[in-house]
Amino acid sequence: MKTAFMFAGQGAQYVGMGKDFFEHSENAKNIFLQADRILGYKLSDIIFNDEEKLNNTLYTQVAMFTLYAATLEVLKENNIDTDYTCGLSLGEYGAMYHSNVFDFETGLKILEKRGAFMNQACLATSGKMSAIIGLDVEVLEDIINNAKGYVKIANYNTYGQLVISGEEQAVLDVNEEALSKGAKRAILLNTSGPFHTDLMKEASVQLKSYLLDLELNEPSKKLLINTTGDFFDHEDLKDVMPSQITSSVLFYQMIEKLIEQGVDTFIEIGPKKTLSGFVRKVNRKLNIVNVEDMNSLSKAITKLEE
Repeated sequence: MKTAFMFAGQGAQYVGMGKDFFEHSENAKNIFLQADRILGYKLSDIIFNDEEKLNNTLYTQVAMFTLYAATLEVLKENNIDTDYTCGLSLGEYGAMYHSNVFDFETGLKILEKRGAFMNQACLATSGKMSAIIGLDVEVLEDIINNAKGYVKIANYNTYGQLVISGEEQAVLDVNEEALSKGAKRAILLNTSGPFHTDLMKEASVQLKSYLLDLELNEPSKKLLINTTGDFFDHEDLKDVMPSQITSSVLFYQMIEKLIEQGVDTFIEIGPKKTLSGFVRKVNRKLNIVNVEDMNSLSKAITKLEE
């Protein structure tokens, strides 16, 4: 059995996530308390009690990262680890942390800055994102090529589910055209801006500048990269991380690469089962589990022992 961790992305968060681990694992609890200390405010209180702040990207990114780290502690306690690791967008930082690219404090501070930079970029633009369901990539690309205004495919989530991002009117126009060309649904997403497009360029530039003075390590795991859809191959992570803000997320391509390597078991780390659903559409025969609380952890352990 070959196993891969995959870390959920922004948008999956919910109030109370991770509280089960906080209450049942001293190591996980210490991660939450460490985050409170490093950030200088009670992030744990926001995660457990404040939905409005939790959904603000200023807090979402550090909250999700803290949950990744706490979950990894609980998995470690149960002797569950992998050589292969990846994440969707923000989730890539969970994969990098799992790969020892940076320690918890460094990762948390990077995401504090990333969240602030992206929030500023969102305030400066009126872009939108939309999920297009049930349309071939080629058809959607053709629609985008003929659209007025700036729009692109931002996320290649899974077969038959792509996310577009760009200027608001261009996104609305592509939605309409996609539906007329056979898309089952076109769903505007509740995001604060046009992520993974050039409209976020300023955030990318600011993050690159922030990273210049930091020490980062080469990944100790077989890490996959969103921007290439392939394994890390000695790229400069100080280029990879900023470029991810403006580049498309090649998620199902990463899953295909893992399957090519013989990975047959996927463990989703983070709230909900969004990535599990994406992977299932790529190949229904894979073993797929998620870990977000003590109950799902117990089910995952049982399944992994089968």
